[in-house]
Amino acid sequence: MRKNPIFIVFLVLILVSTTKAAVVGVSPSIVRYNEMLKGGYAEATITASTSFEQPLRAHFTKEGDVSEWMTFSPEGDEFVFSREKPFSFRLIMQPPLDTPSGNYTGILKITTDELASVEKGAGSSVIAQVALLIYVEVTGDEIVECRAGAITLSSAEINDPFIVKAAVKNDGNVRLRPKIQVDVYDQYQSQIVFTNTFFGSQILPTRDKGIVHEVEHNLPIGQYFAKIYLEECGISKLTTFDILERGQISDSGVLVGIRSNDIVKTKEPMAIEPIFRNQGQRKVFAKFKGEVRNLKTDKIEQVLESEELEVNSGETVTWRLFYTPKKTGTYQIAGRVLYNNKLTFEEHSKIVTAKSTGLSISWMLLIILYLIIGLVILILIGKIKKARKNRY
Repeated sequence: MRKNPIFIVFLVLILVSTTKAAVVGVSPSIVRYNEMLKGGYAEATITASTSFEQPLRAHFTKEGDVSEWMTFSPEGDEFVFSREKPFSFRLIMQPPLDTPSGNYTGILKITTDELASVEKGAGSSVIAQVALLIYVEVTGDEIVECRAGAITLSSAEINDPFIVKAAVKNDGNVRLRPKIQVDVYDQYQSQIVFTNTFFGSQILPTRDKGIVHEVEHNLPIGQYFAKIYLEECGISKLTTFDILERGQISDSGVLVGIRSNDIVKTKEPMAIEPIFRNQGQRKVFAKFKGEVRNLKTDKIEQVLESEELEVNSGETVTWRLFYTPKKTGTYQIAGRVLYNNKLTFEEHSKIVTAKSTGLSISWMLLIILYLIIGLVILILIGKIKKARKNRY
């Protein structure tokens, strides 16, 4: 649904006996309900505002093709607002099942009462009015479409369910019960150890809703990774969680990144700097484990392992490791941090290009020396030949 943020204000002065006037505005000024299903549902949030400082009473008037399809939330055709307290409401559109496919229009007018009635006859008789333009497209085609975010899976104590949460916006034109599948992997993400599928609560078109679902399981104590799929939204998220002993504190850490240079020289050490942050409530003992991979051959050139460091809660540490590329090519570093028997997500460095260092000074001097020796030998050979000719 597209909304035009430009205000269209129609100020109608019925009778003016003073210089005091109120300006009324509405945002958005145009609302479009696109691809609505016959018998379907859509809504838009509208805000009415005024420059008037005192509470001002106003009412709705519906006109046009879609006037019978409109309802309001909160219900009612009247409301009170002021400069400090604008009035927000949901404009709900529900075309009947027998509506022919096509495009329809309507107008929603917001008209104030006379200001004199508001201020008990205190010298003003002004009415203000603003019109909201409405366009509705009705279709017979069902559209299933949605967006999802804030997807989480919480840690849980042994024998307690873990909780899956997500926020879903229904961008289609049919009622939606999003299908959610949770695949739980072991700590090394080598195999699926548990799967659960459930449906969220019903979400009307154009509305959003938070989903909270408890999942029963029989997972033993340990760390797990989980991939959460929302089928209709076409989105998935990988996360990690713990099954804890009763009363145990869950450790939390993140491998922030792996720093390295973009370009290095062969046969010269290059620095590799993994960065780890302890986000948990207690200190942890952390160690980086990773590898350097040749992207051309897809072979591991070197296995990396750092020293173990004690990292306090909220602290960030950086290890400094080295690798010396022997050949030209492109390389990438990947790895995780092992902390208190838990693993972070795997992170990758940027691609590193190793270039040839060229001939070193010592090699150049040696070549020059050989050339000089060769030249001397040639000169000596020439002199010997010349001497033999002169002898004969």
